[in-house]
Amino acid sequence: MAYPGRGMSFSFGGPLTPAVRNLIIANMVGLVLQLLIPPFTGWFVLEAPKVLPWHFQVWRMFTYMFLHGGLGHLFWNMLMLFMFGCTIERTWGTRSFYRYYILCGLGGALFALLPFGPFWSAHILGASGAVYGILLAYGVLFPHNEILVLLMFPVQARYLVLLLGFAAFVSSISGAEGVAHIVHLGGFVTGYVLLRWVGIARRRTSLSGGGIGGPVREAYRKWRMKRLRKKFESYYDKRSGGGPPGAVH
Repeated sequence: MAYPGRGMSFSFGGPLTPAVRNLIIANMVGLVLQLLIPPFTGWFVLEAPKVLPWHFQVWRMFTYMFLHGGLGHLFWNMLMLFMFGCTIERTWGTRSFYRYYILCGLGGALFALLPFGPFWSAHILGASGAVYGILLAYGVLFPHNEILVLLMFPVQARYLVLLLGFAAFVSSISGAEGVAHIVHLGGFVTGYVLLRWVGIARRRTSLSGGGIGGPVREAYRKWRMKRLRKKFESYYDKRSGGGPPGAVH
């Protein structure tokens, strides 16, 4: 797998991309509806017993990732999405980015449905599962890029991702801090499966490649240039009297 940016570099999201913009808007709308309609959260939050067959409210596995516990919770998740998601969307294209983001969120929900742990009957909400999948993808695609932790300490993306993954694993076992870290771990694991075995990372193009069609267009461009070169050599050969291409007469 080829990685861009072998030299260390800093970045902070860059221009806002379509999928990231739409996801931020959707999450903001979700929080507004939570504030305006008190029962709204209860209808769409992830709650394991209500998802399983005796209730089968499977929509909760999707809708929970657009709800948040307050403005601060929303702000930090959307900040992480902007900082790392824009670069990934420009690399993969909007459609692949949407697919990866949603699948990581669903993977986090599946981990929350496992019949053990302190969050079996808890109300779980937030985009963190999907965002952790985005963090993993950034660490895989841009391992040498440096991230300023607390805006002071530069850490390479690959090391920060390993640290966050380990913290999510330990916290999901202990159930510390009243946070459903099992969902973070689920986003990480799902992202790893998608990158390692499903092969979504192989669709990566350069930032100027314009989405997943970049490699096809590049191959066509090379073939076209080769064909035009042959035509030119043939034309030059005829005009110069039949000698080998490039010969001086």
